Amino acid sequence: MSQIVERAYRFRFYPTKEQKEQLIKTFGCCRFIYNHFLDLRTTTWKEEKKSLSYCDCSSQLKDLKKENSWLKEISSVCLQQSLRHLDRAFDRFFKKESKYPKFKKRSYQQRATYMKNAFIFIGGKITLAKHKDPLNIKWTRKFKGEPTSLTITKDPSGKFYISILVKEEVSALPFKRGEIGLDLGLKKVVTNNHGGTVNNPYYLKKKEKLLVIRQKAFSRKKQGSKNSHKARKKVARAHEKVRDQRNDFLHKLSTKFVNENQVIAVETLRVKNMKKNKRLSKSIADTGWSTLLRFLEYKCYWYGKELVKVNPFFPSSKLCSGCGYKLETLDLATREWECPQCQLLHDRDKNAARNILREGLRQRIKQEAVPWGSRDLKPVEFV
Repeated sequence: MSQIVERAYRFRFYPTKEQKEQLIKTFGCCRFIYNHFLDLRTTTWKEEKKSLSYCDCSSQLKDLKKENSWLKEISSVCLQQSLRHLDRAFDRFFKKESKYPKFKKRSYQQRATYMKNAFIFIGGKITLAKHKDPLNIKWTRKFKGEPTSLTITKDPSGKFYISILVKEEVSALPFKRGEIGLDLGLKKVVTNNHGGTVNNPYYLKKKEKLLVIRQKAFSRKKQGSKNSHKARKKVARAHEKVRDQRNDFLHKLSTKFVNENQVIAVETLRVKNMKKNKRLSKSIADTGWSTLLRFLEYKCYWYGKELVKVNPFFPSSKLCSGCGYKLETLDLATREWECPQCQLLHDRDKNAARNILREGLRQRIKQEAVPWGSRDLKPVEFV
């Protein structure tokens, strides 16, 4: 069985001097449009109690381009997409999925999106609108099909990347009889119902000393100077190293679970609320629970596996997996406990993983074993 999914491929590329200048102009114009209409929508709501839509902003874009002729030096598609990104940011805010949109800064990651009418893809070479020569892309993987859109990004460290969105046919993996329950933790990222554990590599913790040195050096530089710019890049490179290591680790871990099991049961954690704990927030962020769950979700959808999400209020740690006895209280510091009813000694995490699998299988039977991918789940774009 196969299906058509939207898949993103990310490659690094090395622009020429002319291309770099044009891309920097594009990033600046997109940032200007985003910030301008964010300010306009905010001011309009405060003064007139009126909410501007994407169409309202798009109609005003023409007049804005007449007032600022330099906006015509880049592709108009990128400006329209910048407006769409702002509109999506407001939609997520109104749905309470994220905070109020913030103004974009030059020192943050820069981004511009090109739709199919703003680039040419011929013979494995990509030429962007307003560019004379194709991009020098370091191809590390092959993909089938035609690109539907491109996203050019410039990291704070100065590296350029291109994300290519392609519609591809993905075949389901062979059926496996394996069923696994996963309990997420801090010292051990994952504990499964079979007793297997995966230790936390602590990528951020290992880089903290280096980050402290580089951030201290950056803070001592004169703001806006060349030395300050160089020091900021060093800090950014250290953070990017941590990000890449963590993503690589979580990708390999999620792929292993998807390849070896047909049903995966996980607990739905409210990570955003858990990060409010000042003592644990840094460790929770470093572990990457949300990223792991997102990887599992779209990979299960792609490859025909079932992902069952257990309610976060399910008392997985307090329940005895042997007899079903429920403890009234269980401190976070208690890692082992003995069931007062059946005298079975439990490891907290392994016991929780067994209960998560049992509850997941119960939900699966209740939902008539509907595959996760058929529940109106939209394809996930990974950039």
